[in-house]
Amino acid sequence: MVRRVRHAGGALAVAAVLAAVLAVGGLLGWVGWWHGPNAVEVGSGPVEPGPGHADEAPGAPAAGGQAGAPAPGPAAGANPAEETRWVESTLAELSLEQRVGQMIMGVVFGTSGTDRNPAAVAANRRTSGVDTAAEAVATLGLGGVIYFDAGGAGPGALPDNIIDPAQVTALSGDLRAAARVPLLIGTDQEQGAVLRIRDGVTLLPGQMAQAATGRVADARDAARITGADLRALGINVDFAPDADVNSDPANPVIGERSFGDDPAAVGRFTAAAVEGYRQAGVAAAAKHFPGHGATSVDSHVELPTIDRDRASLAALDLPPFQAAIAAGVPMIMVGHLSVPALDPNAPATLSKAVVDGLLRHELGFDGVVVTDALNMAAITRHNTGGAAAVRAVRAGVDLLLMPPDVVEARDAVVAAVRAGSITPDRLDDSVRRLLRMKWRLGHGAAATPDSHEATEPPEITAESIARRAVTLLDQPTCGLLPLLRGGMPGGDGAAGGGAGGGDGGGGAGGAVAEVELSGPSSAVRMLLAALGERGTAAKVVPAGAAPGPPVAPTGSQAGAADGTPAPIRVVLVGNSPPPMADRRTVVVSTGTPYQPPVGAGAWLATYSRDPASMKALAAVLTGAADPAGRLPVTTRTATGTPLPRGSGQPKPRPC
Repeated sequence: MVRRVRHAGGALAVAAVLAAVLAVGGLLGWVGWWHGPNAVEVGSGPVEPGPGHADEAPGAPAAGGQAGAPAPGPAAGANPAEETRWVESTLAELSLEQRVGQMIMGVVFGTSGTDRNPAAVAANRRTSGVDTAAEAVATLGLGGVIYFDAGGAGPGALPDNIIDPAQVTALSGDLRAAARVPLLIGTDQEQGAVLRIRDGVTLLPGQMAQAATGRVADARDAARITGADLRALGINVDFAPDADVNSDPANPVIGERSFGDDPAAVGRFTAAAVEGYRQAGVAAAAKHFPGHGATSVDSHVELPTIDRDRASLAALDLPPFQAAIAAGVPMIMVGHLSVPALDPNAPATLSKAVVDGLLRHELGFDGVVVTDALNMAAITRHNTGGAAAVRAVRAGVDLLLMPPDVVEARDAVVAAVRAGSITPDRLDDSVRRLLRMKWRLGHGAAATPDSHEATEPPEITAESIARRAVTLLDQPTCGLLPLLRGGMPGGDGAAGGGAGGGDGGGGAGGAVAEVELSGPSSAVRMLLAALGERGTAAKVVPAGAAPGPPVAPTGSQAGAADGTPAPIRVVLVGNSPPPMADRRTVVVSTGTPYQPPVGAGAWLATYSRDPASMKALAAVLTGAADPAGRLPVTTRTATGTPLPRGSGQPKPRPC
């Protein structure tokens, strides 16, 4: 196994790598196009194979552009005639096998194009029949690859492509050098719960947190920052945003990855994110069509069924995808979903009624349609790898993502074309769409970010989004927040409980209560540091540890007999039911806000546990900021009081 080395340089690491690369001129094609030994030259038609070179394609954007300059986006090019000439001439030079190869985005193992680590070699042989990642691209003519940071080596494991920014940049260069046709390099960098790259990039609040701010500009700016980081690493496709409407609180796989449960709002935020990626010069892929929000089954494990009729689908699930299409999204991912109202016989990924009928013709989408990963159990439990690939192409899919055996998938589609069950024209339509998107990624019109956030440091933007997202959902115990007020009020916490001597805050003499933290270790460490920066000491206690002395049930001040305030515990919970709490416990939902804490003194939501969200939480806990967020979904309190969409207490409740 390759030893993973982590760096804590933040987003500055990407800038340093970019400057170094531009200085030496060694990877000039890392952002837009890359010419390898058998490259098809962009802008001038096919060229004969020759010595490998890293010259930038004629007319391609400068690598990375100037600092602060807007990047080209994957919109229609300024010269459609030149685009058409390149697409048609490139297509004409591709054999049948190469055309099918362009329709596959595979996993490749290794941290460089020539990595011969035994585990990487074994995995590449298993999935692609070759030893190295570069050989997979060159030999199979892959249209794209997808990066992971999984660290797996056994059968069915995902690759481990990511160590640090310089290494990822070099890997991207290796793979582009091996490609005859410009290569798509993708990853899942949604922010929040789904991340592949954590070091040297800006970590931002996830989508539900972005929606809790109520500002669509936050989704746009988060996508722009994410896309710029990826582009600097040679990655030109992000499988984001998640356009699912999270209408089922029990959903095990979408949750806080969604912008919420209101179709119109999710549509607005999705469109904004598409624009942000366009500004960064990265292709967005809205997912998971026709909507993965109304299921309690994870498609990584089994095939979910969506039991809505067509009218409900049109009203609840499709609007965000329609908004994405109107915003010019270049790619849409189809989910592994059984939707009987659309096709009772095939999952959406393999359904002509869904892909060609609904998405392509009814909704008018003419961009690239990509499958969700074809190695997921929802597909592999019911189809061989070759059969799934053929069925997807016949359904109208353009790009096959992560077939479990790339050679099997390619050969099955080639055989289907030769047997006549897939027509050559059907295949060529897909390859043209892919080539058009590749052209536009390198030749799109310059973007023009229109917000002041486009010029501020990305970490500041992340912190601003997080600060606007923190939501105070419930506070049965008055005076518990902010923490710096110290101890606990007496009585039942009713308003005015501090009257008659005491302010409902600190203990005798205004003593400060001890603060205890529990929850996921990484998030707790970040919160501990953030509280320390604000002058509030805290200690970490094991999750589920017994709290301190019980609070007196009636009018006496909480705490010990000597007047020391009882500890206040802050518990971070994700999507699991929170532990039983008492009146001096502050529960913070760092995932979805569907699990109300029973007996807690206060309930907050950050919807995310990235560094910026923990800093924002510390600001609210200490009284440095008010909780400005509003619920993007509908939920309830532990006592059953409904919390409609848009709920949120603007300030902590005093006594």
